[in-house]
Amino acid sequence: MIKKIIALLLCALCFIGALAFPATAAAGPTIETTLTDNITLLGSKKTFDVFARNSSGEKIKAVVKLNGEPVSPTWDDADKTSYTLCFTKEGENIVTVSATSDGGKKKELTYHITYRKAAQGEAIGSAVWSVELFTVGGGYLVYPAEMSIYEGETAAEQLIRLLGENGYVGYYSGTPKSSFYLGYIADGASQNEKYNNYLKSASPKTPKSLDIKTAIPEVLKPYLKDTMTFFDEDDYEKNWTGYIGEFVYTNGAGWMYSVNNVFPNVGFSDEYLSDGDVVRVQFTLGYGADIGGLGALGNGGFSGSDGMPESGYFKVADKDSLTALISKARALELLDRANVNKAYQNALSVVQTLDAPQSTVDSAANALKSALSAPDNSSSSSSSSVQSSSSTSSSVQSSSSNSSSVQGSFSSSITSSVQSSAFSSISSSDSSSTPIDSEASVQQSQSSLIAAESSISNNGVAEREKPRFPLVPVIIGGAGIIAVVVIAIIVIKKRP
Repeated sequence: MIKKIIALLLCALCFIGALAFPATAAAGPTIETTLTDNITLLGSKKTFDVFARNSSGEKIKAVVKLNGEPVSPTWDDADKTSYTLCFTKEGENIVTVSATSDGGKKKELTYHITYRKAAQGEAIGSAVWSVELFTVGGGYLVYPAEMSIYEGETAAEQLIRLLGENGYVGYYSGTPKSSFYLGYIADGASQNEKYNNYLKSASPKTPKSLDIKTAIPEVLKPYLKDTMTFFDEDDYEKNWTGYIGEFVYTNGAGWMYSVNNVFPNVGFSDEYLSDGDVVRVQFTLGYGADIGGLGALGNGGFSGSDGMPESGYFKVADKDSLTALISKARALELLDRANVNKAYQNALSVVQTLDAPQSTVDSAANALKSALSAPDNSSSSSSSSVQSSSSTSSSVQSSSSNSSSVQGSFSSSITSSVQSSAFSSISSSDSSSTPIDSEASVQQSQSSLIAAESSISNNGVAEREKPRFPLVPVIIGGAGIIAVVVIAIIVIKKRP
């Protein structure tokens, strides 16, 4: 009889364990990428990122294959791995991304990409570009606008073209084809062929001045004072007038960029864009912690300290859709319509609010989209000033909602030879980022700086939710086991 009771108790324990720990039992690797399935590309190169994790949330190695052939990483850091697909076969191409962890469990994603070959220099689509000075109250340096993408052209070549068409020059190291790093954007009339050892891009036909009136948002100041070793609100006017880039205002200042709300860990010359991409070139004062790009560094020096979340100073919403709609509103020339102008003005206010909630951003985007689909017949008297001015961002940004979360830092020494991920350059001794080839190593810092992950699926916040051990199942399982043991003891004691 005792043997039967023990057998029943063991069965009960197994059943309770299966119910209590299903997440743990079924745990395995997770994979997210910035690729899209069932798309058609005209460009022969496509850059994308892979985020592979085991059940504990730790980064693991992924394997990428194009038509069965392995694809080597362009850059690998502590957060993600970037790859560049080079298409030679016209028609359907199969891309697989796989990872194995947790006792041999495997996860694999499959993408079907149709490639149609374009001639060198042929237009293969367009991307929306913007250059933003929101962190210093400067609004848009370059308003969102569509730019053609040409076959074989790197994002660095497009950036230089964008700056020139808008009256500015860029100072950079490397070349637009290799190891490109953007050090500064400057007045179009600048005559210096070199600035801090960076080379100048071609002078624009119609030069413009930066005309920056510094008004750093109040929401940023406490974080910069706490996390930067150098911070001076008047630094631009005193030392850098006409040049905005690395080390201006803070030791963590410089240019970063995001593509489709993800901060790449490669530089502009390693980035190949596709039709419909949204590229936001953003000036940071805190190694990307103020714009959602800290994760692109792979390691943010003060992340997680003093109660700061690993995502940055505060949650940063995904503003790509709103950015694209602002571009559309300007292109359609409907800003003289009252309802469009009202929605547009609100969109400018929201997009420049650094810590605007995702719900507020989505609401502004929906309002502008609705206005553009049904513009009023009545005109707005303020429309002419809206399109020509760089919008009053100082008041917009300083009124940003109260947020108390903080994060990351950059490396104080910036070197043009290591563009580890987000910003000017992460120290080459940073063990969290491992160069795969010489160009990638020179490019990561700008990609980051000039170039995190801003999260693909968490409302634009530059933070990925790490899997946690399920607490509720643990409690249920523990209680069940205790109950079974108690019953067993009672049964045995009552047995004569």
